[in-house]
Amino acid sequence: MSTPLTRRTALRSAAVAAGVGAAGVAASCTGSTSDAGTGSRRPASSAGRDDDSPPRHEVTPGAADRADAFDPGADGDDATAMLTAARALLEAASAVVVTSGDPGDLPGGTALATRLGLPLLASGPDLAGELDRLRTRTVIRWPGAVETAAFGDRQVVDGSDSGALADLPGLPLRPHDHRATVLVLSGATVPASLDATLAAVGATRVTVGGSDPRTAVDALTAVREAADTAVLAVGPGFGPAARFAQRVRTARHARELPGGGLLPFPGRRMVALYGHPQTSALGMLGEQSAARSVARVTAVAAQYATLTKTPVVPAFELIATVASGSRQKDGSYSRRTPARILLPWVQAAERGGAYVVLDLQPGRDDFLTQAKAYEELLRRPWVGLALDPEWRLQPGQKPLRQIGSVGVDEVNRVGAWLAELVRRHDLPPKVLTLHQFRPSMVRGRERLDTSLDEVQWLVHADGQGGQNAKQGTWAALRRDLPEGVWLGWKNFEDEDTPMLTPAQTMAQVQPTPWFVSYQ
Repeated sequence: MSTPLTRRTALRSAAVAAGVGAAGVAASCTGSTSDAGTGSRRPASSAGRDDDSPPRHEVTPGAADRADAFDPGADGDDATAMLTAARALLEAASAVVVTSGDPGDLPGGTALATRLGLPLLASGPDLAGELDRLRTRTVIRWPGAVETAAFGDRQVVDGSDSGALADLPGLPLRPHDHRATVLVLSGATVPASLDATLAAVGATRVTVGGSDPRTAVDALTAVREAADTAVLAVGPGFGPAARFAQRVRTARHARELPGGGLLPFPGRRMVALYGHPQTSALGMLGEQSAARSVARVTAVAAQYATLTKTPVVPAFELIATVASGSRQKDGSYSRRTPARILLPWVQAAERGGAYVVLDLQPGRDDFLTQAKAYEELLRRPWVGLALDPEWRLQPGQKPLRQIGSVGVDEVNRVGAWLAELVRRHDLPPKVLTLHQFRPSMVRGRERLDTSLDEVQWLVHADGQGGQNAKQGTWAALRRDLPEGVWLGWKNFEDEDTPMLTPAQTMAQVQPTPWFVSYQ
């Protein structure tokens, strides 16, 4: 029986046999195995080690909640790319290879890092912070990288010194398997400077057709199938990082909407009945039970489905607070319907594949206060919100004596609160409707915050009467409409002269509305 070689002798012998000298340890020396169930690595033989040996080096892939994006065409040099990949895909690395970042040094640094199973970083102003985050204790400096204060008091090893490399405990590491996902936008190229880091975590590369994992089917499938991995996206349009990370969480955890997908629009059009569950005086929903309302609106939606290639889903616009002619105990002139009264209707809609929008008529109350009263319902993935400024009154005003209005700052506060609710509970983005039949009903609408990724604003035209007048209202409300706002239309059963049929609505109301309701 032959005597086992010491680890240092074995590594040197393999390097010579493979024809590599100062470049580092040969690929054939990755004779280490993973500890079952831990993700840590240990060498195949511990010969030559004693109890005083330093701990073996390890690389720990990032947790599933890590996600970041890099755009090779806009985000800078290789150093930035390597830093972004490390932040997204690594939780810790006790040893890393550092190169100068000069294009001439990258191939050698990449080869060395790949052979050792380690990530590759480049010198730069952010290096010290990243080494701290990774809890790095050994820096392997590829020739060309100047030793700097960024290395601190860490052990620094010359990457050309094969003897010193052989003395590093636990190296080379066997790369992890499938512990990271890289989404590559079609047409984009992953920088070669990332090869070592991606290899260290066993990254799976997936080419995708879109930059939003909530809507690009291939990206959605990839992040769901690899739900326990960190994600790096390469290509334009994925960032910024915080937004992309939230989109990945939504793609992984949010329940799909009626008709499929995670964004309300443009993946579907909605056709809704409007009203209050306890009275027929306020609309069609009160004319029959919840179950029969689902059947009724489903039948109407089916008529629209024959007129468009876009999927059409049924919906309820359920009045939650009702403007009142009498003063309430809180002074609001608005009666709040208890959530327990609305819940059976929401549940019936969910069973029937219908979306729900809760409508607020706040009187002298403010929209945000009333919205918060229905947080329990709004935490449900298929429930959105509608604000009705006609009934938003100022001190001294009463319903039906004037047309109410609201300032855009109050509206934006509702949007910000609803967006935070979506983020906190990993919900699909919400429809947030603004009812209008006069431009003056939403003061300062041009400042509507359409940057919210978790909210889709919809301006709903509530004009009634003759169709010429309604078209005038439609045109007025579309003027100076902020970019990114969707449009809705209401057909009044008794007040329109005449009320449009589904075919007329789709043909005469242009651009075609995404949400059509009936009152």
